[in-house]
Amino acid sequence: MFRALSLLATFCLFFSCFFFSSCEKEGITKIDTLRIIDTLDVDRPINLKATKGIYGSRITVSWAPMPLAQKYQLFKFDVASQKYVLLKELADTTFDDSAISKSLTKNFYKVRTYNSIKSFSRFSDADFGYTSASNYYKSLTFGSEGSGASQFKFNMHVEVDKTGNIYVSDDDLNRVLKFSATGGFIEQFYSGSSARALAFFSNGNYVATRTQSSSYVQVFNPNKQLIKEWGTYGTGDSDFGNIECLTIDDEQNIWIVDGLNHRIKKYDQNGNLLLKFGKQGKAEGDFDAPFGICYFKNKIYVSDTRNNRIEVFDKNGKFLKIFAVKGYLFGLRAFGDNIYIANSGESVIIKTDENGDIQEKIGAGSFLNLVDVTVAPNGDVIACDVYGRRIIVFKKG
Repeated sequence: MFRALSLLATFCLFFSCFFFSSCEKEGITKIDTLRIIDTLDVDRPINLKATKGIYGSRITVSWAPMPLAQKYQLFKFDVASQKYVLLKELADTTFDDSAISKSLTKNFYKVRTYNSIKSFSRFSDADFGYTSASNYYKSLTFGSEGSGASQFKFNMHVEVDKTGNIYVSDDDLNRVLKFSATGGFIEQFYSGSSARALAFFSNGNYVATRTQSSSYVQVFNPNKQLIKEWGTYGTGDSDFGNIECLTIDDEQNIWIVDGLNHRIKKYDQNGNLLLKFGKQGKAEGDFDAPFGICYFKNKIYVSDTRNNRIEVFDKNGKFLKIFAVKGYLFGLRAFGDNIYIANSGESVIIKTDENGDIQEKIGAGSFLNLVDVTVAPNGDVIACDVYGRRIIVFKKG
């Protein structure tokens, strides 16, 4: 028995040597196992974070300060060598990396505590960051407080048509004003009690909403002739506690946010209820004062304002996921491959991809109270500053 085991061990050793030798002869590189060693007297850094699209020219990397740490070594992944290389040795826990060759490209980092060659830690978990594709600048501001043309008292919603005209809903003045793309007043487009959101269908018809009225939803043709109307105050299928935002999907159905009843309702253009979902709560699929909504890549995105999140649903109302962006979120719009979110908590418009990764933050320091946002056909980002009684337009630059 012992002799048999010895023969088996010898055979295995011979086979292993033969196998690896053959591999080397055939040009296959053998990968050595790298042992990770630390001196066990200092902690590995935690909470490494790299900014994602917040800045146009740099990535800021930060981590939590560690006890006993005198300095750190920050490493960055080098694509050419396929290795992490030392980027900076520093005492601080924040570093601005301006050596970014391409925007929207992921750059990976990791850091370790490094007091000396004899005192260092394991590496932190890695994180990636990227710069934004382009910066936006404030190109136009119009509006002031009052009841005249080009004035607002409570401008809660904003929309654009396919030619770039801007429509501003003024809740307090019960009207929607129409402006040119350059902010020139054109007309009072709509009159309705506590006027709310409106949106345009592909055929030129449009839907306008209001509250505290005999009908909350009205559909018009391009000549402003009323085609259909429905909805009163209440909790039934054709009732609303309140109307906030709305969106139109690829089948030209209307999705309406009923903030007071904490639900979403889907109608066709004739006012037939197709779907409703949502109730007050904090669980997945619940809402607490939803406000914004948009249709994006065959999904419905809803800003759940008091729960500080965006929820994603399919076109049948099935809950899919919590969108990664958090904050006190209001209006949102989809344009191209991005979603634009009015984050009132940070007073900034957040531009994200479909996974919630932030591409850019637009308009920091520009708002008194940011509530709604839309995007013009040319890519201009248009925002409602309610307390500022104005509309602000941002262009790429």
